[in-house]
Amino acid sequence: MHEYRVRPTPPFSFELTASLLSPGPTDQVDVFDGKRYMRLLELESSSRLALVSSLGSEQRPELIITLMNGTETDERPTGRVLTRMLGLDFDLGPFYELCQCDQQLYALSRDHYGLKPIQRLRPFESLALAIASKGQKKHVLQATLSSIAEVHSYKVACAGETFYSFPNAATFAGLEVEDLTHEPVDSIQAGQLHNLAALVTRGDLDLKALRRRPTDELLATLESLSGVSAVGAQLTVLCGYGRLECFPIADTLLQRWITRNVYNSDKVALPAVKAWAEQWEDLRGLVALYIYAELVKNGEL
Repeated sequence: MHEYRVRPTPPFSFELTASLLSPGPTDQVDVFDGKRYMRLLELESSSRLALVSSLGSEQRPELIITLMNGTETDERPTGRVLTRMLGLDFDLGPFYELCQCDQQLYALSRDHYGLKPIQRLRPFESLALAIASKGQKKHVLQATLSSIAEVHSYKVACAGETFYSFPNAATFAGLEVEDLTHEPVDSIQAGQLHNLAALVTRGDLDLKALRRRPTDELLATLESLSGVSAVGAQLTVLCGYGRLECFPIADTLLQRWITRNVYNSDKVALPAVKAWAEQWEDLRGLVALYIYAELVKNGEL
């Protein structure tokens, strides 16, 4: 076991950020119990169980990271990954200056002060969750693949609990479709997950190389994949690749929130919704994350 500390760029709300990254305490992959974020991180050559908790305040944040099966040599790679996933180095200052220009956005920034942009460990995770969410009838941010992870993924036991790594492309590709069919993942989603993994492992879909593509080309490629909706593709660009210029405009939850709260109406044309989102330019994806946090708070997500 090894423990080290990290000081995120203030302001930072650990609770808000971790709760948006995790589907909830019942998930066995991304676990947040209200005080600790726990994740079995699959690194380049090893897997490390990280327990993250907060010591400081929003203005003076400090995190304790405990590697339950790691050593000091794992500090740098795990710290780098968690910094990206929890947005620890992201400076919210310019965003909060932008929020001064809009009444609704200002209210969001106050209610969810310190929320940093979240990111999945790898883009493959976002795509897999986008596919799984359809069969689960859940939003992509609330989808889970715990049922598959519990059977086929690497696991680590700690303090009477078992934590599982997110199933990677090699895991999905190496199994038959029926082996991946575990409630709530049905045979349709299992087949789509298997096909996605096969594309990745064969090299027909290079998710790393896609990082260099312009956002519109990246979106088009992801939307062409079987089982990946427009919302799933947009959220993968935002939360899988960390591109904050991407606003998931296809998400009807976001459309309804903007219609109701910005335009004070029951129905607004999509171009008007899109125009409001696009005015925030390279930070519009962060605006979307703050709206999602509001929806979670109100039990609408």
